Amino acid sequence: MLKLAYVGGLGMMAGPAATHLGQDGPARVLRVHDRGSKGGLRDRYRADWQAHGAALVPTLPQLVGDGDLDGVVVCAGKNGDDVAIISELTSRLSAVAGQRPFILHLSTVSPDFAEAATTFCTARRVDYVNYPLTGGPLGAQLGGADPKGMLILASGDEALYQRLLPLLQRLGHPRYFGTAPGAGAITKLVGHHMVFNGLNGIATAAAIHADCFNQGQLGGDGQYDYLGFLNGGAGGTRQWDVALGKGIASDSWDQGFSIHHAVVDAIYAARLAVAAGLPRISIQAMTNTAFSFSYLLNRYPGQSLATHAVAREMIRAGSAGLDRFMTEQGAFGADADGVIAACVDSLPDTIRDSALLEVSVDHFESCLP
Repeated sequence: MLKLAYVGGLGMMAGPAATHLGQDGPARVLRVHDRGSKGGLRDRYRADWQAHGAALVPTLPQLVGDGDLDGVVVCAGKNGDDVAIISELTSRLSAVAGQRPFILHLSTVSPDFAEAATTFCTARRVDYVNYPLTGGPLGAQLGGADPKGMLILASGDEALYQRLLPLLQRLGHPRYFGTAPGAGAITKLVGHHMVFNGLNGIATAAAIHADCFNQGQLGGDGQYDYLGFLNGGAGGTRQWDVALGKGIASDSWDQGFSIHHAVVDAIYAARLAVAAGLPRISIQAMTNTAFSFSYLLNRYPGQSLATHAVAREMIRAGSAGLDRFMTEQGAFGADADGVIAACVDSLPDTIRDSALLEVSVDHFESCLP
């Protein structure tokens, strides 16, 4: 049985692990990082972890302990958030561990983060793998026992993957994509191209329906029925079922994929398209998405909105404001790299810092405690 600690264990994607990992399961979680933050389902997950037998601790030194862990699971933020966490955990694990420990990193980060982290950790005799998750909070809640549970996109050291497989199968549905450290991250961003293109398609459909058939408004049984029927055809997307359908049916625009996370993921997806030599039509789809999320973040500071809230800015009454923001911020420039940089610059400060493009080993070394 693996002995673990969790960073990010009170979040929507990692919190459900407390109930998936029974006392007789493949892993026991000894400690969970708890900074005392309020809101969301944190109190529920605190209770679940305590029922599992885990202690809630406020600092990373307390989390790592004195060498009694096989590894630490991290499900936290983006490049700029997690570089310091991985750096400190690696340093502390290396100092106290009797046998070679591991870091299982479940956050969505860029491929160069995963590659640099692997190099940094390996030099300090700590194994590192990045296995991004996809399927949203519902997929995390359903876990590996349900066919609709979240997917776990694994890559890196194959022996470590086999060691972790019983754990992963409790949490979701893992698939291994090879030994390249960044292959899981690449696969997550490939999925984001599918997600965000689907979101734009169904949001566009809703905006046209609003203008032609619904007095310029979003919502109502008629619109829900219309789009639900059409989504059963060749243009169907799960973004109707898991996202926009909730907004149309119940005026719910805050439940789902948070734009605070999605905007950075869209930027990473755009950078991947550039690196892969894709045409501008593929790159621009991601930068347009990222700019639309940036617009929401700037227009509604302090509000928690999900990605499908962009549909509200696409109807006739709101589209001019979105167009103006994107034009003024440089969304339609001639150079793709310049457009990506402009998008990052358009973000609120805290989110801009979390993006941290072009990660290297130096970033981890500069964060050593």
